[in-house]
Amino acid sequence: MAPLIISHRGKVDLSSSENSLVGIQEAIDLGVNMIEFDVRNTVNDVLVCYHDESIKGKPISHIEYEEMKALDKNVCKLEEVIELCKNKVGVNVEIKEEGYEQKIIDLLVPNFSYADILITSFKSKVIRKIKLKDSKLTTGFLIGESLSYNTFYRVIKESFTMREFLYSKADFVCPFYKIYEIGLMYKFKKLKIPIQLWTVNDLSLLKDLINRDFHSVVTDVSGKLLQEL
Repeated sequence: MAPLIISHRGKVDLSSSENSLVGIQEAIDLGVNMIEFDVRNTVNDVLVCYHDESIKGKPISHIEYEEMKALDKNVCKLEEVIELCKNKVGVNVEIKEEGYEQKIIDLLVPNFSYADILITSFKSKVIRKIKLKDSKLTTGFLIGESLSYNTFYRVIKESFTMREFLYSKADFVCPFYKIYEIGLMYKFKKLKIPIQLWTVNDLSLLKDLINRDFHSVVTDVSGKLLQEL
């Protein structure tokens, strides 16, 4: 079975706006299998689709949604993205922090079938909470969040012990694609644990991956890939 093609942050190419309603609509129109986007929480408890911890130097967890919107008109609420995607495309929600897992479940489950929801996070505690709250949700544990010594050490450790993955109760593992390329997912692969690769933007590699046994592939260039296919 071919892997799912997932639009990274709702982008169809490298110039697309990310985590925005305009970009997500473009990805829907293109016909991707799923839209991936990030979720954070503002100080007044509004879930927003945004990748970075801060906006214009201000931590998102310390400012209100209205101020975020004033700083960047493309900022959108999770509810707005759900309304745009439901009945059209599946969603891959990356949860950036702990504390609002139940709120996300309450928003997603009434609007999508379980088959159309993936929830991922770099935080094993977040994924564990999601699975304990609703075991029918499909979850993935992300690894390789930055290019640093600490991250590489964590990846090496995880590739041998699988400690955080097993603790998280995730259904699949989501490594940065270079981690897979250098062989660090061997143990996961041997145990037939589904693998999602991110963020693959090389077109020739993408075309090769879609003929292989992966759970899903997250890319910024879904437009070029689908055009080639």
